[in-house]
Amino acid sequence: MLKFINLVLFTIAVVVGITFFTVDKPAPKATPEQVEKQKASIKLSLSNFPNSVAVVGKEELVKKNQLFSVKSKTLLVVGNHDSMSVIKDLNKYFDVKIPYVMVANISNAPWFIKKWAIPGKLEELTKDVKAPMIFDEEGAVTRSLALYDTTPTKYFVYIVNENGSIVNVYTGSVKEGALEYGITDEEAKKSLSPIMEFLN
Repeated sequence: MLKFINLVLFTIAVVVGITFFTVDKPAPKATPEQVEKQKASIKLSLSNFPNSVAVVGKEELVKKNQLFSVKSKTLLVVGNHDSMSVIKDLNKYFDVKIPYVMVANISNAPWFIKKWAIPGKLEELTKDVKAPMIFDEEGAVTRSLALYDTTPTKYFVYIVNENGSIVNVYTGSVKEGALEYGITDEEAKKSLSPIMEFLN
């Protein structure tokens, strides 16, 4: 019995050790001054966007020209932890007349959560959603937008123009705990309704 307990403890120690030593080093946080300076120096454009991205529910990478059209503007919304569970329902509550792309900003999550827990959760979230959701595992999309805010309740709204230029039009927020505990239709609609002002 003692040998079995020792074996279990050794196995746990090995798993914890492997996790600890292989975890990605957290990216250094930029100061507010650095963020503002970088935003001012970057002209947001699809030319800075990754050429191919992972999309929830797709096995192959998707090229950016499959997500963004030169024939129409595209709504691009970046969501964090809680806000992802709400931005996915924009088309449910409102008649969005232009193409709509979401980004799951999960680059700061631990690597084992990104690999094991998040993909399944995002597939579950977007099961009945037609708009594509980019799985921004390494943060390439958010960096191309000069976006470094990972506040769980915030979401960030952009318009991608036909010429590829990108404009940040709104920053919104949702109720804390929306992902774990849910949110009412009324609360979700109220959180998302300001987006529509920029589409009319």
